[in-house]
This record gives sequence, structure tokens and C-alpha cells, in this order.
Amino acid sequence: MTKRALIIGGTKGIGRALSKRLADAGWEVAAYGTQNLALSQPTTWHGLEGTYDFVCFCAGWIDPFPWDRKTWDDHVRSYAIHAMGPVLLLAENRDHFPWWTKVCFVSSVGAINDGIVDLAYGMAKAALDKAARALAEHEAWGVTLVRFDLVSTDTLYRLPTETLHGRSVLSPEEAASQIIMECEL
Repeated sequence: MTKRALIIGGTKGIGRALSKRLADAGWEVAAYGTQNLALSQPTTWHGLEGTYDFVCFCAGWIDPFPWDRKTWDDHVRSYAIHAMGPVLLLAENRDHFPWWTKVCFVSSVGAINDGIVDLAYGMAKAALDKAARALAEHEAWGVTLVRFDLVSTDTLYRLPTETLHGRSVLSPEEAASQIIMECEL
């Protein structure tokens, strides 16, 4: 039987690399991104069909401006994409995620640690960390939180280069390999 994967944020960066790796390994992959899903409006994340063996939330959005220059809507969008969206999708679509489903949350936290990005992003990632731990404790799903320092994405390269401090940056393909390894796929 073919395994099925749902990748939220699966059309760019880490998600696209992960979607390709799984498809190449014979998985049936449903990859959603901003082109086919209103990521900042998680209540619209419906239309799932069948059940999934693996679901990965690797959608991300950072606007590299100081937190105090952002609007309420900017902060809400960050929280919706990084924290509330994944929780709502799982809650509202439980029938699509049987007990054997592996659930993966991806968090790139390196930028937060150096104060590169805004407060809303940091708070959303902290909430995602807490949600992942709570789901792991209270649900039968195998829940994994995969953390990265820095991953090569369009957003990363919109940041000033001096903020990277010469640290190594993973490619999306390297990040996808780590997700596959940590989630034991």
C-alpha cells in the first residue's frame, strides 16, 4: 500500500525538498503552499481527502523588519502560520490522521536566537514547541519537532549578511534529509 504524506509549506524551500524526496521514495504527496492554500488563514485549510501516514508543517513566514515596525496583522499572520494553523488543521481534520500518523513540526530557530527576526516569530515558534510537546503527550500520533539553526531560504537571504555571523547554513535538501531521519520515515 502506498504511503501518503501531507506537507504544509510543501511548494518552496524545505517543504519542496521534502516533498520531492518522499515522492522519489514512492510516497503519494499532497504539498500545499501559498499558491494553493491561504496559509495565514488556517480556518480555510479544508478539503483533505483520505488518510495520511505523515503530515509535516514546514510553512514559514518571516518579514525581516523590527518587531516594533510591524502591524497587528503581521503579528497575527506569523502566529497563524507558525503555531495556530498546524494545531487547527490537526483538530479540525482528525479523521484524516489516524493513530499511526507521524506528525512533524519544523522550526528554524537560529535566526531567533540572534535577535535577527521579530518578536511575533519567536513567540509563535515557542507556542509551536509547546503544542508539539502537548500533542506528543496526549495523542497517539508520533510527534516530532525538528529544529534547525539556519536553512537556505529566500527569507534568510533577505536578512543582512552580517547577522549570520559566518554560521553554517543547511540546504533545503539537507534539512529534508534530517526530517526523514528524525521522523524515521
